Amino acid sequence: MSIYNLDLLEKKIKNSNVEDYDIYFLESKVFETQFIQNETESERDINTIQYFIRILEQKGDKTGIGLIKGNSLEDDKIEKDIEKCKKLSMINDTSKYYFPDKKSYKNIKLAENFIIKNPLETKNKYSDILQSAIKNQDKINPSFGKFRVHIQNRFLRNSNNLDLKSIKTYFFFEFALKAKNNGKLSEFWDIEYIKDSKDLHLETRIEKWANNAKDALKAKLPESKNNIIVILSPNLLKDALIPVLSFHTSGQAFHDKTTSFKLNEKIASDNFNIIDNGLFQRGLNSNPWDGEGNPHQQNILIENGVFKTRIFDQKYAILEDISSTGNGIRTSEGTIANTVSNLIIPPGDLSIQEIISTIKEGYFIEKCSWLNPDQFSGNFGAEIRNGYYIKNGTINNPIKGGNISGNILEMLKNCAYISKEQKFSENTYFPYIAFSNLKISI
Repeated sequence: MSIYNLDLLEKKIKNSNVEDYDIYFLESKVFETQFIQNETESERDINTIQYFIRILEQKGDKTGIGLIKGNSLEDDKIEKDIEKCKKLSMINDTSKYYFPDKKSYKNIKLAENFIIKNPLETKNKYSDILQSAIKNQDKINPSFGKFRVHIQNRFLRNSNNLDLKSIKTYFFFEFALKAKNNGKLSEFWDIEYIKDSKDLHLETRIEKWANNAKDALKAKLPESKNNIIVILSPNLLKDALIPVLSFHTSGQAFHDKTTSFKLNEKIASDNFNIIDNGLFQRGLNSNPWDGEGNPHQQNILIENGVFKTRIFDQKYAILEDISSTGNGIRTSEGTIANTVSNLIIPPGDLSIQEIISTIKEGYFIEKCSWLNPDQFSGNFGAEIRNGYYIKNGTINNPIKGGNISGNILEMLKNCAYISKEQKFSENTYFPYIAFSNLKISI
């Protein structure tokens, strides 16, 4: 059915006398269970289609790009959208742009067969595991939860005879767990996307969430400290690093002269390494090809603290007269973002417990309200939701409230310890990292 719909769209584009186009077509199947407290509230299966059409109008050294987003396969609607897209291409101007040709692509498996064959059975199996794991937690009550299984087919076709397709499976879950003691109430709420079933670890996650909720009942305000050592969880590192690193490593920032990174210059501690890998089988953003049709790659961004590789999409590669690194990522609106695919930080030599044992005084932060650093400057500040005070090499007490602040670009230069343990969080596979120059305030 998807190929038929893609053929239909392409035929109508050609009938409109359009010569330069691409079609990005998504077919998604979602199988969801929603929970209220200890009960299943609802179950639903959702099938959706979505497509994005881009039309180019070449204007000498400029190119006009028209883009439309659609989800209707009615003839009249498609034809109106194509005409609108043509008009947009005529009035919009950008730098010279052209669609990629077909290239060589890596063969990576992104879908788990048992999910494709039995998505409902898979969803029910893991939903039962979640409910059972929650019931096994002492003094914990769930308030709300969701678990979803996703199956996504992607197609990309353009006027340069590019004709690509892939299928991917992944999971989403969201849960809120409450703890209560002597009239005090606390809640731990987590949201996560996970690509592979082997990385779900649902029982372990539930136990950790439950402990976080119970620890919050005993939490104290942190003491204000300047230049204190702080361990950040992998999930928190994702929020801290992606906005800043994706910006400063991009071809767009290089072209606009807004990046702070120069190739082969020292920008981080010797022990800091980070890789962008669009071919990482267990990565949420993995695919043989990016949102424009260029091959995804593995690129070492920082090696032993030295900036090694800049990432490019098609537009900024053309401007620099080089090849794309496969970092043209489709946004939910169909536009192309010159950004990272999956980020991986290799493990260190010490376990998280060994790292804690070396710290005379510091903090271990699990979660913040919204850690959203400025991508240009790297500055950030966020409320602490869950964390711990470290004293003389041991966890002293839980903390909650107060503020953590610092600068991501400076943090990279002050990376004290990296843990052996790594965890998945959306499109990252990160360890715990201790930084020596952060500020805690109340």
